[in-house]
Order: sequence, then C-alpha cells, then structure tokens
Amino acid sequence: MATIIPDKMRAVVCDKPGPISVLQIKDIPVPTPNPGQVLIKVLAFGINRAGKASSVNGHSPTVKFPRIVGIELVGRIAGYPAGEAASIPLGTLVATCMGGLGREIPGSYAEYACQSLQFVVPFPDVGLDLATVAAIPEMLQTTYGSLTEALSLEAGESLLIRGSTSSIGLAAIQLGKYLGASRIGATSRSANREALLKSSGADAVYIDDGNVANQIAAEDQYDKVLELIGTKTLKDSILCLKPKGTVCMTGIQGGEWTFHDFSPITDLPQRRRLTSYGGDEHDFVSMPWEKLISAVKDGKITIPVRQFKLDQIQEIHTILESGGGGHKMVVVL
Repeated sequence: MATIIPDKMRAVVCDKPGPISVLQIKDIPVPTPNPGQVLIKVLAFGINRAGKASSVNGHSPTVKFPRIVGIELVGRIAGYPAGEAASIPLGTLVATCMGGLGREIPGSYAEYACQSLQFVVPFPDVGLDLATVAAIPEMLQTTYGSLTEALSLEAGESLLIRGSTSSIGLAAIQLGKYLGASRIGATSRSANREALLKSSGADAVYIDDGNVANQIAAEDQYDKVLELIGTKTLKDSILCLKPKGTVCMTGIQGGEWTFHDFSPITDLPQRRRLTSYGGDEHDFVSMPWEKLISAVKDGKITIPVRQFKLDQIQEIHTILESGGGGHKMVVVL
C-alpha cells in the first residue's frame, strides 16, 4: 500500500436479504486490494434499482451475505497491492460500475472499496460538483448504450421514451437531444409531470394509460422507442413504431421481467424490431466518458440529481421503493 489508510471505515452492510431495515451502517475494517485490484477512496456513489433488486431483496443467487451493497461509485485511487505498479496515479479521480460490486465482491456503499483495475476508469476532473459526477456512471452508461448500441439512434430520427419521469428517462430525453433526435416523445402516468418532461426537452407528452399507441397517429409514429417500464407496456410500445423501427427494452419499472403471453407473429407487427440492453462493466469502460462529461459541464446534458448523506441510506431506499422521485439519488461522503 502506497498511502496511509485508516484501519476502519463506515459501510452499509446487509447481513441478510430483507426489507429496507436490513441496511445497517457499521464500522468495519478497510479492505485490502487483492492482486489485480485497486483500493478506491469513495467520494460519492449513486443509488439504482439494480443494486436494490440484487442485494437488498436477495433476488440474485450470486449475492452472499453479509454483503456491502452498491454497484457504482466515484472516488480517488488510494492504493495498490504490495509490489504492484500504480498504473493509475494515486489521487486520480476515477469511476467504476458493476464488475461484481455489491454482488461477488463488497460494494460501493462504503468509505473505501476494492475493484478490479480493468473496470476502473479515470474521469476528467473538470470541476463538476461531486453529486453530479456520482450521478453519471450508471445513468449515462445505460442511456448512452441503449440509444447508440441497441437502438442505433441517428440524428434526424424520432424517439419515444416510455417511462420518462424516472432519472434514466429524464437523462434519455437530454441525451436524445444531444445525439440529434428530431422529435422526442415522453410518457407519464400523471398529467402533473407534463411541464417537467417538456422542460427536460420532450416535444410531445403522452399520459400513459397503457394504450399510448392509440394516442399516436400513423404519421407521428416513432423511429425508435426506449422501453423503461418493461413487459407490462412493451406490446403497446411496439405499436408506436414506424415500419422498420426498433424498440429497446432497458428498464423494468413495472416490476415484471417476463411476458405472460407473447406471440411474435401477432404481437410484433411486420417490419418492426425488438431488442434489449443491459450493459456491463465492459460496456462501462468503453464509453466515451471525456466527451459525455464535457457535454455535462457545457450544459448540453443536464443531470437530474438529488444529494443525500450516508446516514440517510434507509430514507433513500424508501424513496426508491416509492418510485424514485424523478432524480438520480446519490450519497456524497
């Protein structure tokens, strides 16, 4: 280890799967990086549904308890295993997402974390506040990957975002504009969210009663649809497509992973395409982070973020359970 590291740290530990009350802050030893890993002093971390579903509620069979939860963080390089060269200089601002965090290895809800060096990315230190930086890793990786890798969104194409008032949905509106979408449609179950969506860049807002396709005339159908609600609305989202259009299922806000009844011949109209996007740590490290962070700094992409303290971790997850509130929630240490 190349720098002085404390013996103890604060971390959010789940001793067993269960309700939000299993999230407990404890003083535990600072981890020591294994060969190939790096120790990161965590500055802030984002909250997301993937971490909640896999760890807090114990849905993933790869999660062993007790476990520090959390799948993403931003921080500074704090140390390497004895004898290993500092390929990223100590003190460098970095980010990591997935790569086993909170699942196979202790997660990001802590003052220090270890991660495989191959999944750690230096972030441009351009003076953004920590809350904004912490909101970027998983949110922009998911939206950018969905729009560019899965949907192949091109400038001049139209885009509909199903489930737009989530933090991912609001970011997708911003990113769609940044990528040159000619027209962006957004959905919400509440008419009270129309002003929010239009101020975020949506050109049209549809009140989602489960049948958005009925509200869209044939000439106004979309080239691409980003489905964030999931299988509950996916059939209807397919009907919002132009011929040769594509829908990408990225989110499961509706809470259902699978179709109960789906016939590709009847439910997938001719010349419409269906794909999905999950993204992983390899996608994360290959992202054009310098370009995207510059766009955030220059105001071309606005990040909807809400900042909390570590002691509020149960409050944060209560908000997440109730819908998330339209912001990317982050903890700044």
